[in-house]
Amino acid sequence: MTKQLFTSEEKKFPAWNKDKAEESLDSIYDWAVLVASDNIEWYARKKRPRRLGSLFLRAFSIIFAAVGALCPLIAATEIFGDKFNLAQWGYVFLALAASVAGFDYYFGQSSGWMRFVITEISIQRALKEFQYDWVILKVQQEKNSLNTPIFLQRAKDFTLQIENIIRQETDTWVAEFQTNITQLEKVLKTETEARKSGSIRVVIKNCAEFERVAIRLNDNPIKELVGITEGIINAISPGSYEVTVIGRKDGKESKASQVIEVQAGRTALAEFTLN
Repeated sequence: MTKQLFTSEEKKFPAWNKDKAEESLDSIYDWAVLVASDNIEWYARKKRPRRLGSLFLRAFSIIFAAVGALCPLIAATEIFGDKFNLAQWGYVFLALAASVAGFDYYFGQSSGWMRFVITEISIQRALKEFQYDWVILKVQQEKNSLNTPIFLQRAKDFTLQIENIIRQETDTWVAEFQTNITQLEKVLKTETEARKSGSIRVVIKNCAEFERVAIRLNDNPIKELVGITEGIINAISPGSYEVTVIGRKDGKESKASQVIEVQAGRTALAEFTLN
């Protein structure tokens, strides 16, 4: 369990005592340093799980991609024969690699780690600069009366600088989150559109010359036409299909085939004239 740097009482801005101006300035200095240190500790603590998550996700993505690329090469050597169908497993591992990389991208493990590291370093730099400036001001004021407003202004600038650094990190996270959500919605929409089923309109121009015409899709019986010249094959996933029509008349058959490309949400046309 991480030790809390200071209590909620200590987080409150120190009260000003006009009779003890130097002590009040010291209290303000300590308060400003503690606030900065608390934020540094927070980012240091929060970056660790993101760092581990990023390393694991990137490692698995690389491993899956490498295995996916090797599978077809190993399959080509025929060491295992056709027992494992390694060529097809290559696609599975490549898909896993892409999924892991996508998870990292959309959930911001790597980007969050980098963001926290940059913010932590920026606050550390600002803290060191403030500590040096405070000492310089102290030295400059040694031979003169204490110029309280200069010290107060420097403390104010420092605390506002810390707030701006944290605000920039938060704004970056918000922008990244919104961008990722928008892109994810686009990907899902594109994927949904790509997976919409299509259809094939089969037209047999001389269908009337036959007693009946059977329609097959990839050699699977679909329907028969009797007295009509066309039929629709619905709910077909996008891809290439072989459409075959077989006309029967007086115990004889007339057959014709075409390879048709079906697109998502569209109707492909397959026209035939049977001999």
